[in-house]
Amino acid sequence: MCSRKPLRRTSSTSTTEVHGDSKAGIVLVGVMMLTLVVTLLGAGLLFAARQSMTTVNRWHDYDAALLAAQTAVEKAKSDLHNGFRDFHESTYSWNNINWLVEQATNYSVSSTTLTNMLGTTVNYPYADAMVEVVVEPSQVFGTYEEKICYITNTVTATYKGVTRKIREVFYYKLSKSTVFDHAYFMNNFGWWYGVNIVVNGDIRSNYDMTLRSSRLVLNGDSYASGLNNVEQTFNTWSASTYRGHSNHQNARPFYHVDQNYGNEGSLFENGYDYTDSGNTYDEVPQLTMPYIGNLGDFVGYAQHKGGTISIGGVVVVDAVYDGVGPSEIIGAPDEGCIVLEGTIDDPIVINGPVVINKDLIIRGYYTGQGTIYAGRNMHIIDDLIAVNPPEWNHPDSESNFKNNTLPENMDADFLGLCAKGSMALGDYNNGDYRDSRILKYAKPPFTTEYSVSATDTDIGYAQYQKEDGKWYFDGDYTAIFGEKSDDANPSQGVPRKYYESSLSDAMFDALSPATKIRRIDGFIYNNHLLAGTLNAGVINGGLICRDEALYVNGVFHMNWDCRLGSDDADFKPYLPMALVPATTILWWEMAP
Repeated sequence: MCSRKPLRRTSSTSTTEVHGDSKAGIVLVGVMMLTLVVTLLGAGLLFAARQSMTTVNRWHDYDAALLAAQTAVEKAKSDLHNGFRDFHESTYSWNNINWLVEQATNYSVSSTTLTNMLGTTVNYPYADAMVEVVVEPSQVFGTYEEKICYITNTVTATYKGVTRKIREVFYYKLSKSTVFDHAYFMNNFGWWYGVNIVVNGDIRSNYDMTLRSSRLVLNGDSYASGLNNVEQTFNTWSASTYRGHSNHQNARPFYHVDQNYGNEGSLFENGYDYTDSGNTYDEVPQLTMPYIGNLGDFVGYAQHKGGTISIGGVVVVDAVYDGVGPSEIIGAPDEGCIVLEGTIDDPIVINGPVVINKDLIIRGYYTGQGTIYAGRNMHIIDDLIAVNPPEWNHPDSESNFKNNTLPENMDADFLGLCAKGSMALGDYNNGDYRDSRILKYAKPPFTTEYSVSATDTDIGYAQYQKEDGKWYFDGDYTAIFGEKSDDANPSQGVPRKYYESSLSDAMFDALSPATKIRRIDGFIYNNHLLAGTLNAGVINGGLICRDEALYVNGVFHMNWDCRLGSDDADFKPYLPMALVPATTILWWEMAP
């Protein structure tokens, strides 16, 4: 028989073990390779992240340098504006724009940090900023109605090694103040107590506005730098009521003159928007009320423009009036005062700006366009009526408005009445001026102390100075300052109150002033007080002052002259100018 050999398990087992070790080595190498790849990828990602972070930080520094440069230029612009404003508000001269040419370069800043410039903590306190202000004398342009000075600021800022350089061209402008865009503007407190008045236009106060009359109709909006205290609900008119009411022909046209809100071609931005009216706005910015400062500047203005006043073909004022007063006595207290009376046949003809050295007493009909500046008071002693007033259609067609209504109204009569002192309406010797009706509102607590121009010294309003260096008036218009002519001897003087004229009481009474005024076609402006009685009637224009003590008897209308909101070059109201904040017109980045 045959036999079989046994299997050699040991060898077999050994072979199996050798194969197993080989597979394990391959896995280990793979793991190590994978780890290496991951490590390399991770390093790459970290490097990329670091590079990205560096790039982001670099762009951040790049932006920060630009923001630092822009901050510096705004700071320099603000400092220059404040310096110019403080200077301008000491005299309110048309020639003040030239101050920028002489002084602007003094606001240049050498290399420093923003913290040093701003004096406070800023986002980029270690950024260096160098400001260079460049002003050329030839860059002052304009006329008496509008003067402009162009200024160039060049700023270089460095932040963490990044430097950026910018240049900005901006301008300052003296032009017609925006206070004239209102039917009623009060620099101090505005108050409407129990009045029966229809206002076609906006009203505004640089403090609080108190609206306490359910009979008040406000076809416009009310603005207050403080608060509108609406103590009684007032009204606004619908379109049908607006166009059908009395005195409607003198009220501004509709916002869309054809009342078609789908027709953008009929839009007139100064018109009445009956869909958005009667609003009150609180804490709005204060508007700087321009001041009639150095009267000599206005004399120069009137002479430059060749302004005149004539009656019956005879020139009674050639740019400026500084002759004898109604007493016809040289050196009398009424010297420099004038009485102007116009009739429908021989109206007062106004042409451009003119100056009355002292008091103006006026009434009757007038025609033409111009503004009268008085070195002291104005007294409207009876109705003052335009022969050819602007008249508006309600509604109007788009084509007729543009081709006929608007251009014709731009040529219609306009009269500005601007008093360096105060303005009294009607007969201030009449009982209506008694303390219970008018005069109690012409002194504290209804009025308050306020700063005035140093040029008001000769008319008594610059009473005292404070630590801030400004002059102040205590607000009591019933006090005595200066002299008026004596009744028995007009060449001699007797004490005069702020609201009175320089005429003797006998001369003033001989003019037979009205006790109540029914109509004034003109824009009323004065540095200080407006007082008097308004009978049922209308003011077509507007009124601006610091304080008012008006008593309203019956229903009264106040129609804002919307031409004052226009930039039409053909319409020149010759009103006081105000400083317009700096306006940027060019900005670009330059190579450092």
